[in-house]
Amino acid sequence: MSNTFFAPRLNRRNFLKASAALGGSLVVNLGVAANSLLAAQEFAPNAFIRIDRRGLVTFVMPQVEMGQGIYTAQAMLIAEELDVSLDDVRIEAAPVNEALYGHPMLRRQTTGGSTSIRAFWTPLRVAGATARRLLMQAAATEWNVDVASCRTQDGFVLHPDGRTRRA
Repeated sequence: MSNTFFAPRLNRRNFLKASAALGGSLVVNLGVAANSLLAAQEFAPNAFIRIDRRGLVTFVMPQVEMGQGIYTAQAMLIAEELDVSLDDVRIEAAPVNEALYGHPMLRRQTTGGSTSIRAFWTPLRVAGATARRLLMQAAATEWNVDVASCRTQDGFVLHPDGRTRRA
C-alpha cells in the first residue's frame, strides 16, 4: 500500500494554507489582542484553545480517540507550547465545523488512517505558541515592558524584576 495518500507535501505554501485554514484567528494584531485579553474572562485565541482566569486550558479536540493515544498526544502538544502542565489541560470534543476542525490531509472533519498526529502536529503547535505569545504580550502591556523581557514557566508569565502573571 502506498503512503502517498497519507503523506502531506510539506512546503511553505501548504503549511501556510493549513495554518490559515485551521487557525485563521491566529493572525491578529498583538496590541489589540493583548488589550482585549486584559479585560476578558476567558481567553480564546483560536478554535483550539480556551483559557479561563484560573489558568485551566480547554483544548477543543478536532479528532476522535480510537485507541492510538491522540487525546494525550495532541493535548501534550498544546501543553508544551503553552508551557503549562498537562494536568491543566482538559479536552472537549470539537463541534461539527469542517472549516475550523477539518482534517488537513483528508479534507474533512474525520479521524482515520493513523494521521491525527501527522496532520495536526504543526497547526496545534502554531496555535499553542501563538496563544503563549499573546499571553506574554498581554503581561508586557500590563507591566509596560518589552515582551522580549518576559518568559513563561509552569503556566505563568514571568519578568526578571519578579513580576508574575497567570498565563
